[in-house]
Amino acid sequence: MIRSMTGYGRAEGEIDGRTLSVEVKAVNHRFLNFFAKLPGDLQRFEPDILGVVKQHLQRGQVNVFANWNQGADGAGRVHINLEAARQAGPLLRQAAEAAGIGGEPTLAHLLAVPAVITPTSSALSSGELWARCTPLFEAALRDLDGLRMREGEHLVADLHGRLGVIGAAVDQVEAIRPGIVEEYRARLHRRVAELARDLPSDLVQDRVAVEVAVFADRSDVAEEVVRLRSHLDKVDELLTTGGVVGRKLDFLLQEMNRETNTIGSKASNAGLTGVVVEIKSELEKIREQIQNIE
Repeated sequence: MIRSMTGYGRAEGEIDGRTLSVEVKAVNHRFLNFFAKLPGDLQRFEPDILGVVKQHLQRGQVNVFANWNQGADGAGRVHINLEAARQAGPLLRQAAEAAGIGGEPTLAHLLAVPAVITPTSSALSSGELWARCTPLFEAALRDLDGLRMREGEHLVADLHGRLGVIGAAVDQVEAIRPGIVEEYRARLHRRVAELARDLPSDLVQDRVAVEVAVFADRSDVAEEVVRLRSHLDKVDELLTTGGVVGRKLDFLLQEMNRETNTIGSKASNAGLTGVVVEIKSELEKIREQIQNIE
């Protein structure tokens, strides 16, 4: 199964009287780049969360967000730091005087200081808390996986269509290829006939034959066509097999682009030039798509 690197997943559940919301967002990246924004009592589990993420993703920029929402049973489970409040009062008065603001600090001002009022810690031990949280992180990642797989199916369908267009264009290259040498031979004959009227005909024919042979060897694109078809087959195989294939596809695309450029530079033919432009256009569209494949 081909997976996109872009997606979003979410899960929510109650743990010890509080509701934990988990969100996971992923976008494309060459490697696995992990970032987590967690509440204070879950920050110690960041390495464990990364371990769970690695079970689901191998590439991509992955952002994990978690937040506690107090449930009905956990309402009011807060701790007031009286020492922090005693220190904050005089500091607030000094700040007000420095700013030219009159009046005394109120309770609302004190409670707005982050150190004064904080949620109480869970009654669960560290191991119990992580055991209760793990299923939510896994559920959010499964939700993310579902979206990544659906988008991957759309990517594969689009890529198969574009590969079909390239395959048809390669057929055109093979159809045009034999006529390129004959076209050059006729053009060379006409040119020589204009410039070498006084030369012996056998000498002219021999020279033309040599030039045509050299041109035929220099402009032959049979090897490039064979390699291009081989790359097309390999891309199709990777898309069918699935898995983490983004980097392999990127490499094959570079090789296909190189073979196409060689075909265009070897055979100077108007019809072939148009086909090469069409192939390169499709390759560029494919390149944009595979940047999002894991």
